[in-house]
Amino acid sequence: MVNLIQRAVLLRLAGDSMRYSDKVYLLTKLIDEDPDGLNHQVSYRSQVVQANVQQVNLTFAPNGTVYNATVIRVYGRYKADAIGFDGEYVKGDNDTVHEIQKVSQHDKQTAFYIIHNEVILHGE
Repeated sequence: MVNLIQRAVLLRLAGDSMRYSDKVYLLTKLIDEDPDGLNHQVSYRSQVVQANVQQVNLTFAPNGTVYNATVIRVYGRYKADAIGFDGEYVKGDNDTVHEIQKVSQHDKQTAFYIIHNEVILHGE
């Protein structure tokens, strides 16, 4: 019975690495000592996690507007203000930081939503 449980745990861990095959940086804003300064730039603390990253079209607005978005799903409960993608994110370069528009938490999973632009359907 113990061997069966150990195998199930190993399969679960192997399955998570396949399901969460991407790497992202969860970024949390640091307190700014001089937010009104002329050279103000937000600083972040980063945490690297395994994630599932998908490009999707979503409807958030009640009027049915469709948006092109990226959904980043991570195993566990996390908090973040922004996301950095592996291979793109450069520490200290806020042009490589993506602000999070929505966060949802499900059973042992957190999903972060980044909206890119509105999708124009049928020439509207």
